[in-house]
Amino acid sequence: LIVFIAFVALISLIKSNGMVVPNVYENIEKDTVHVLISPELTELVDKWIIEYSADDPEIMIRKADITVDKSRYDIGNDGVIGIVTEDYLHTMHGESLWSMVVARDVIVPVISSENPFCELISNSGISPGQFAGFYTEPGKLTWGKVLNTEDNTTVNCYCVGDQSLKWCLAEFLQAENLKGNVRNAGDNAELVEFISKDKYSIGFCRLSAVIDYENHSIKEGLQIVPIDINGNGVLEHNENIYRCLNDFNRGIWIGKYPGSLCRNIHVISTKAPIAVNETDFVQWILSGGQAYISEAGYSELIPGERQPKIQALNAQPETAVIERAEQPVKAAIVLFIAGTVLLVVLIAYVIARLARARSAEPQQEITAGLPAFNDNSVEAPAGVFFDRSHTWAFMEKDGKVKVGIDDFLQHITGKVTRIKMKEAGSMIKRGETFVSLVQNGKQLDIFSPVSGKITETNRELAGNTAMVNNAPFDDGWIYAIEPDNWIKEAKKYFMGDNYREFLKSQFSGLKDFVATTVKPDNAEYSMVILQDGGEIKDGLLENYGPDVWEEFQNRFIDTS
Repeated sequence: LIVFIAFVALISLIKSNGMVVPNVYENIEKDTVHVLISPELTELVDKWIIEYSADDPEIMIRKADITVDKSRYDIGNDGVIGIVTEDYLHTMHGESLWSMVVARDVIVPVISSENPFCELISNSGISPGQFAGFYTEPGKLTWGKVLNTEDNTTVNCYCVGDQSLKWCLAEFLQAENLKGNVRNAGDNAELVEFISKDKYSIGFCRLSAVIDYENHSIKEGLQIVPIDINGNGVLEHNENIYRCLNDFNRGIWIGKYPGSLCRNIHVISTKAPIAVNETDFVQWILSGGQAYISEAGYSELIPGERQPKIQALNAQPETAVIERAEQPVKAAIVLFIAGTVLLVVLIAYVIARLARARSAEPQQEITAGLPAFNDNSVEAPAGVFFDRSHTWAFMEKDGKVKVGIDDFLQHITGKVTRIKMKEAGSMIKRGETFVSLVQNGKQLDIFSPVSGKITETNRELAGNTAMVNNAPFDDGWIYAIEPDNWIKEAKKYFMGDNYREFLKSQFSGLKDFVATTVKPDNAEYSMVILQDGGEIKDGLLENYGPDVWEEFQNRFIDTS
């Protein structure tokens, strides 16, 4: 039986290395890069292929529609990569993928620089709720009503008739349909023309349409509207990214701009590209290929974001670029040794089991190692509501709502050394800072998922902050709150599978954050945490300084 099991295991190993069983995808040429693309990216990828092939006529790049030809060229096959939108990436349930952001689809609200309210709007911004009033409330809306002035001039609303743009706008406005008097423009250029000629108008279009690339600035006659994300009428430090185009682009990169108006474009594969053809193509996309992104209506990455990605691709071990066809002998030797070791291990295991069965005293079983930190290992109790701010809420029998931080956040921070809390009796609004987690002077400010009055604080946390890490849903609760608007706010929470999908998106962003922001002191550790298939380290932020904590705050907490 042991020999049979070892033989089967050895055959499986051989199959997995392609030595005995023919590849199902024999029609895929080894020296060709096959690219599966989201349909809406066809124009962009076509341009990339043309320009890249012009520099190297011998290169062979074949493309296929990912929604039609996925069965023919699977992402899991060698020599196949995907170039997809974030929306498509989120549909790939249960698939473990390597991904790298190479461009963005950014939508911005714009007004004429001749608008008489420009200065007021620049200082206070316009909140998502006010935008929703422009685009979804029936009837005509005046600038005075929105900005609390006496002006009765009607706001003229425009939108590009692009379906994907409208989906993003609907998510941002939290509304399925725009009101009837919103005027459609045929494309981004036409909308920009409308806004330039109508100083009382406002519109949403792609960022690439409003940039003067020659002067690296916003086109003359236009102004991007600052978004007051938390709706308090003030552009706070983390929201004020509109001073110049450089600040704005960096703010988008680190997550200070609303995620619903910014969709990433990814290169994906089951593992980090290691073949020369693949890595060269992806590196070119991150360098020379960026020049063609705006032509397709999308936004390129800033230089500070591109370089770490290129370095991450170059960080692959040199042996990884050797073609498999050159190593059959080495592979056979390795597999033979592996099979022999497996056989010895199996024999030892059987002997140990027999010895243990004959022993009079029961032996304590060895405890399995802790699971890796990923979306499957994060605890999410049934019946608990979760918020984008990485907090949870649960209504008790007395109508009070207990709240705390989720398991994801305590894994990220590592051991919390101090907690800054509000006093009982304080009033709090959803989206306001309600607790700060401190670790040796470094701090994350966490936003409340609930509006209402704090009726009780967990005083035990003052003397035992470890409860937040050890039992975030039990002894580590933070407040009991008497809610003001529970029914309305509860509609915005996650539960069950929806929360799991949210966690997947967070881990995808977390790997990108690690690859582009975290710069470990230990070179060996850096190879593990980059997007090469390694797992994210538990207590990720524990050994990093305030600058990394601030970037995490900007990208994962403030954007909630």
